[in-house]
Parts: sequence; C-alpha cells; structure tokens
Amino acid sequence: MRALRSLPLVLVAAALAVFAGGAASGSPLQVGAPGGPSTPTQAEDDWVPLTPLEQELAARYTDHYVGIAVEELLPLEDLSRFQRESRFEDPVDSLPPDTSPMALAQERLFAAAVQRAIEELKIQGGKTQGYDPELIQRALEGEFQGQIEGRGGPVRFAEWIQGLGLDASSFRDLLRNRLYAQLWTDAVTGRSAGPTGRVYVDSYVRPAGMYRRYRALLSSPSPLGGELIGRQAATVSLKRLVISSQKEGSPQRALDLADASRDYLLAGTITFDEVVQEYAPEDLKGAASLISLPGEQAAAILSRSHPEWNAGDFLDSAAPGDLSPVLPVVSGGVTQFVVLYRFEGRTEATEARPFEGLELQKSLREAISEEFQTVRVDRGISELARTSRVAPNDLRLRLIRGPVAR
Repeated sequence: MRALRSLPLVLVAAALAVFAGGAASGSPLQVGAPGGPSTPTQAEDDWVPLTPLEQELAARYTDHYVGIAVEELLPLEDLSRFQRESRFEDPVDSLPPDTSPMALAQERLFAAAVQRAIEELKIQGGKTQGYDPELIQRALEGEFQGQIEGRGGPVRFAEWIQGLGLDASSFRDLLRNRLYAQLWTDAVTGRSAGPTGRVYVDSYVRPAGMYRRYRALLSSPSPLGGELIGRQAATVSLKRLVISSQKEGSPQRALDLADASRDYLLAGTITFDEVVQEYAPEDLKGAASLISLPGEQAAAILSRSHPEWNAGDFLDSAAPGDLSPVLPVVSGGVTQFVVLYRFEGRTEATEARPFEGLELQKSLREAISEEFQTVRVDRGISELARTSRVAPNDLRLRLIRGPVAR
C-alpha cells in the first residue's frame, strides 16, 4: 500500500516554523505516516483516499505530531480543534495589528500547544502527588453519579455524552484527568490539603502586605489598579456608528448614508442603535459600538483618528444625546470609513477609599491572593516541565521560563 499523503504543507510549515525553525529530520515534528518518506513524492501528493478503509487510515495516520507533553502527543488536528474551544486563550489581542496571517497562525498554534501542555502537566502533577487510589476512585464515582443526576437520569446523560463524542469509559477518563489537575492546582496554591492531609503552602495574606499594596496604588499615577481602591478618573461614554466605504460601494455612498442618518437622528425618526444595527460592520454592533474611557484618553484617541475635529471641546461641552459631525477616516488618500459619534454621558472622578474599610481590605486580599496563586501555579508548571518529558525544546523552555498563557 502506498504511503498516505501528508497534511496540507502550509499547516506543516507553520508547525515547523514555530516549534523547530527548520528542525532536522528525525525530530518529533516530522513524524508522518509510519514507514513513509519524510517528503511526499508528486504521486503521493496526488493520492486521494477513496475506499472507507483508506479514508479511515488517512484520518488516523496523516496527522503530524508537533509536540509531546508527558505521556501525550500533541497533533496538529487536536491543536486545531482546541483553538476552536472556549477554553482556548487566543493571543491575538496581544499581537501587533499588522501581524501577517501566517505569523498569526503560528502564534495561535504555539499558544494552543503551550496551553494543552500545561493541562497535561497538571494532570501528571496530580498523579504523582501520591493520593490514595481508593479516594480518587471514590471521588470519581461521586462526580460521575452527580453528572448523571444533573443531566436528568441515565438516558439523557447517555445522549449528552454521545453528543460530545464520548462513551461512559472515556467520560470517566475525562473526569479523572480533571480531578487530578484540580488536586494539583489546589495543593500548590494552598486552597486545599495535599495527599498527606496537610496544607503545605502559606496562602495567608498579611495586613502589612495589603497596606503596602494600598500605598503603592495610591502613589501610582497609572489608572491601573485604581478601581481596586475605589479611585476612578472622570470618564466619558460615547456610541459610534462606523460605515465602511468598501461595504457600501464607494466613499461618497458612505458619506451620504452617514449624513442622512444624522438628519434622521436629529429629527427623532430613528434611534442610534437602529442605525448602528443597519449599517455598522458586524464586529462594531451592539456592545462593541460603546466607548467608555477617561476623558483625556478619549480626547487623545479621537484627535488622532480625526485631526480635523476638536474632540476635546466636544467631550467637555456635549450633553447626553449630542451628535458629532460626520467624520471621515482617511488612509492612503482615500476615505475608508465614515464615523458618527453620539455622546452618552460622563462620570465624575472618585477618590480612593480609606484603608480601614473592610470591603477595601477584602478586595486587596483577594487580588493579592489571586496573584500569589498565579505565581505558584507558574512555578509548579516550570518545575513539572523541568522533570517531565516535553518536546520540542522551544515548548519546554517556554513552560520552564513562564509565565505562560493559560
């Protein structure tokens, strides 16, 4: 039987570029069909599985394993599926806006590998902590029965797990892994006892530490953390209508729509939300149309976007419901978008609350405790990565160095 065709080369190239930078043959990144050549021939590239057996074998063996974490392989297919799940933390917001599609795909693939490796390391950490297998089995059965009852009985439970592509055995494995991961996390953060029955992590947040954090936040000019102590800068809120010239066919058509919409809004024959719903791009509708920022920051951003408009004067004097002029956004000498703002309101600045307040101390304690827990998990993951099998080396070093995306 001829060797099975590899995955599309663009996916393999992305994986190789991220994890090995052109790794030599023999690395785990280049595992393809068992016994098949590392580079497909033209004939192999043209091969298409036709029979049910060939299709099954193709699905099973044409994946490329791009990483190893403890006892688990991390294949491209699994990492691609993981990126579509809600638990995947997409790195796109931390990347420059001009990141190329290929670079973005590489970053997302690497982030998925990091996050999946962390999951496997946590499971391994729970397994090696020495918990009594009987206690684990008892807890597992209790959770399994709780899932059955919570789903309305065995029949509905069976239908539910079948919809997930699982059976009772694989669902038990899933629950067991989650239990081990949670036991490890709780033990290293001090939220619960370890296998010896004793809490071995000091998770107590001392009053002196809370007061130091309070003083640091008071003296910091940055607004970050200000809400934690009750301090808030004066803010302004606006809604924006964005009309795309490309979507409407021409810059003039976009300008005409914006002018007409402004006239209808002033006449009260249509609401701002209705106009946004009708003309704005999908990703700028609903809550995405609302802007709420400190006044000075909002003025600076609007002035950069619309240098011909005195945004500061508008924000200082506008009353709720006031409309801005129709404002073009020009790039390369061409009007790409047309924007209309409606002023929603402003909030006054608030001063920090006194340290003696119990609610303030509770907020500080929870924030510091959460930071400590994050640091302890990062350190635990780093130690597990040092002592476990993780490949390739780029992935292992990322986990060791931390902190990493979770």
